[in-house]
Amino acid sequence: MDAGIDWSSGTLYVRDTAALTRTSGVGRSIAARFRGSRREVALAWGAACDQAEKGRTAVQLSLADDQVRRDREAAETERERRLRELGNEVDQRRTATKAQAGTAARTSRTAVILPLVPGGPPPATGPSAPPAAPAAPPRKLVDPGRLRLVDPSGIITPPRSSAADAPTARPSGYTSGTSGLPQPRAGPAIPQQHTPPRAYTSLEQEKVALDVVRKALAADDDWLRDLRAQRGLGADAVDALSRFYELKAYKDTEPDTVLLTPAEFQRAVESDDFFLVVVSGLESGAGPVSVRIIPQPLQQLTCRPSSSVTVTGIRGAHSRVYQLEEDR
Repeated sequence: MDAGIDWSSGTLYVRDTAALTRTSGVGRSIAARFRGSRREVALAWGAACDQAEKGRTAVQLSLADDQVRRDREAAETERERRLRELGNEVDQRRTATKAQAGTAARTSRTAVILPLVPGGPPPATGPSAPPAAPAAPPRKLVDPGRLRLVDPSGIITPPRSSAADAPTARPSGYTSGTSGLPQPRAGPAIPQQHTPPRAYTSLEQEKVALDVVRKALAADDDWLRDLRAQRGLGADAVDALSRFYELKAYKDTEPDTVLLTPAEFQRAVESDDFFLVVVSGLESGAGPVSVRIIPQPLQQLTCRPSSSVTVTGIRGAHSRVYQLEEDR
């Protein structure tokens, strides 16, 4: 027997706790106490145990959902704290730098007299040649020294509640046909070079990105050290508080997806003080320069592993953003 009841002492005996909910176990033992309808009594016991188990499972699921919500809120609160601490550090350094600059200006004021420049010879008269067509200006990077912070304190972007909030875009050139592909236009379509070649290298672009980050964070070379030449580190820079910064530099608009190398992904996993920094608009005239600082990126962004790791959701991440514009 799997179960038995000693009614005189009110004691239930089972070989295995699994017999408690079985109709053939405790259900049959209870049914033996009744004169008739024993089968219905045993089945009623099994049904009651099943309902009780469902209720307990529902409570457990509800508690699990509450715990997930509390963990998510706690993580968002922690990221908010880190972003505000980062902003306070930047404001303190910027205030200290301004005070030092004001003291230096008061102690060393020197008048500079520029010599007069004689006028050049009068322009030659006569017919002039027609002006040549202006050449397209070369593509160049922004000058970090001429950038001005729109808001020195930056702004904190709240986390996007869900992936469903992300806007969906309809592909350009979409037709209502069955294939969904655009139809060929009349005539040839030969690729043409519409933009001049860029006059800078990828290494120079990364250097300008790091200088822009230093300007946004009011940091110097000693506070934010350049470690790009150290291969396999998994980060481009580290600050005086041993926090790691991985920079992703883009010449034009900010992307929503970036690639992490295996070393960068591993650094983000192992280090709790890891910032993913996305710097965009680095080419002169491409648009506003933006510095987005994302704490705990792997807890916020969607990861798609490949030979590298693709993380998506940059623009909807809980982050601090600094906007800069060029002085004209």
